[in-house]
Amino acid sequence: MVDNERRILTEEEKVQLIAQYSSCYICQSPLENYDRDEIQFDHIYAYSDGYPQDLVNFAPVHASKNPLKLNCHKAKGRKKPVDYREELRIKDKLREITGLKDICRDPLKSSYKIADDKKSISINGKTLPLFNQIVNSCDNYYFYDEIELKYIGNDEQIQLRPLEAKIFDLIMNLKTSVQLLPSLGRINDSEKIIKIFDGQHKAVAQIVGNNRTKLLCIVFVNPDIGRLREVIYQAHTDFVQQRYKKSHIDAKLADIYREKIDKFRIKVGNPEAPFSESDILSGEGKARITEFLRSSIIDELKNETSIIREFVAQDKFEQKEKPILWQSLEKFITVFSKLDAVSVPSNNDDNFRSDEVLNLKFLLENIFEYGIKGKWSPDNPDSLHHDLSRTFFYRTAFNNWNTILEKALHFAFEQMKGKAMPGSLCYRKEFDADVKARFVAIIMRLFESPFWVVPSNQKDIASANKDSVVEELLNNNGIDYVYLTSLS
Repeated sequence: MVDNERRILTEEEKVQLIAQYSSCYICQSPLENYDRDEIQFDHIYAYSDGYPQDLVNFAPVHASKNPLKLNCHKAKGRKKPVDYREELRIKDKLREITGLKDICRDPLKSSYKIADDKKSISINGKTLPLFNQIVNSCDNYYFYDEIELKYIGNDEQIQLRPLEAKIFDLIMNLKTSVQLLPSLGRINDSEKIIKIFDGQHKAVAQIVGNNRTKLLCIVFVNPDIGRLREVIYQAHTDFVQQRYKKSHIDAKLADIYREKIDKFRIKVGNPEAPFSESDILSGEGKARITEFLRSSIIDELKNETSIIREFVAQDKFEQKEKPILWQSLEKFITVFSKLDAVSVPSNNDDNFRSDEVLNLKFLLENIFEYGIKGKWSPDNPDSLHHDLSRTFFYRTAFNNWNTILEKALHFAFEQMKGKAMPGSLCYRKEFDADVKARFVAIIMRLFESPFWVVPSNQKDIASANKDSVVEELLNNNGIDYVYLTSLS
């Protein structure tokens, strides 16, 4: 039974606690230079929850009203000091890491041997049951165990996701809840390191939040890495309820595509062997071929320009800081690129993939030059220039002017060449200087049209949920390919 009256600490008891702790119980920063009235003595565990009022359940915390000093007593709100201290510890730890790779830096190699009957595995001094999922007559051996951290590494080949902000909530949840599913890892004879490729967030949550020295894992032995990539991709797209970010899906697809190329080159015995996309993607459906090629092009573009990293939002939380939606980037690639598998070998002069990336980079840099540079300013969101740039990149606006721009550029290109130029605009030799100059003028005309600065137009675009609404608005104001290619 809790005493109905709160204990009032004596001055001697406060001095005793300050001498005992010397630092704020919550933030662990020194109490030095804090006057007595800038220190509060809180119950570590809540008095209202029935915890005792013994002196051992009290601790000093910062409580200064000086804005230049700490006030942990106020910052914790209604949280228990012990819980708030743990939150701060976890948040500080998360600032130091981007994923499991930052925690498990130098994993030890495991010593293991599979029994002759393949029903058990001896690994690191343990003998464990070995299970097998036979799929299409192929073996998939795995075991289940609590693996010591010293044997664990992050799988850079399959696991691409960095930690997300929601990891904090997962950590706090696993401090009071049972973990329902293990992390997934793999081990092979060449590396002999247990690498986690799925369940990285759970692993980090248990290590950081619960100070685990072992992780619950299912470990596949000598698996087909390429097949695992595809299974992970499908598990997070076709068969998932909470979907990956589109940027992560594109990164995974690009990685799987590179794996297919590597397998082809291993098969022919030449690590630099040319290849045709038709051969690499043989057997894939049209939609999947489109996804592979678009993701590969985006991956190449990221190596050529920083615009994607700096100005394309991966999710809705980044949209206040970055103007271009990821789905708009995909739309841009779809409209201007060739997304059919090319049968021409990669080393042939008639294969224009490398030139295509350079052409896309040129267009993207000029969209940045006239649609973002000097305008986009998330630190000053109420400025007229920021509003203008935001208007350009609303999804419905982008979808429309992106299509109009492609038609205008293609029309101007054919005019300059004096003949029809079929096919995707960017899948051809790198644009020459004259073509680039003409294209710059068209892009500039698009973004400098008076249409965009009219307040009523900005308001209509901001509230539009359908492409057709903005399409009609643009048509009514004469914003089409004819306007963009006009020389007057």
